[in-house]
Amino acid sequence: MTRLLLASGSPSRLRTLREAGVEPLVAVPDVDEDALEAAHPHADVRTLVTLLAQAKAEAVVDRLTADSSAVPGLDDVDGDLVLVACDSVLELDGVAVGKPHTAERTRALWQDMAGASPILWSAHWVGVLTRTTPEDPHARGPWKVRAHRAAAGETTVHLASPTSAELEAYIATTEPFEVAGALTIDGLGGAFVTGIEGDHHNVIGLSLPLLRTLLAEMGILWTDIWNRLPQ
Repeated sequence: MTRLLLASGSPSRLRTLREAGVEPLVAVPDVDEDALEAAHPHADVRTLVTLLAQAKAEAVVDRLTADSSAVPGLDDVDGDLVLVACDSVLELDGVAVGKPHTAERTRALWQDMAGASPILWSAHWVGVLTRTTPEDPHARGPWKVRAHRAAAGETTVHLASPTSAELEAYIATTEPFEVAGALTIDGLGGAFVTGIEGDHHNVIGLSLPLLRTLLAEMGILWTDIWNRLPQ
């Protein structure tokens, strides 16, 4: 069986995979997103979000190369390993909007985007990893990337205009602080989304149809990674 390793600490991405029949291994990448964005001030939003997903993937690959035991459960994987790294960025009037981190930034963002229709970009870096053959026949070789694909999905999100009281209540929950564009569709902010054009999973941060397509390009069927089917 092909196992999937999710390079993300996002509860929403984890939940999306679980509900789709996949129980992934998880490795949270250590990437300074703000520093990477600052290093590419002229990148368009699609390029930026793709660079962020790639950086997360590379961080986890480096960790696996150094010590695969750093990821719980990985030493039990005998076949191929699918690594999935994602990042999401909101595009508002051509400008990238990442995670606001603070109440002040969240308030300012929602004042700008209330009633608007920004684009939510979610980039996916998907790699197939295999173990190399070690010199010691009793040892297990390190992982290496055999093939990879990358693509970004886009979904237009139509937003309501929350009242001041609603916005302050939403800010008080802190939910929007660590999500792209201070926007959730699968949480407390879902009522502020009046409609979307495109894949709703992409707004959550992991597009199942896009992931399936990228896997197929590398010869892996979507059903090959199922390991959490209803009983």
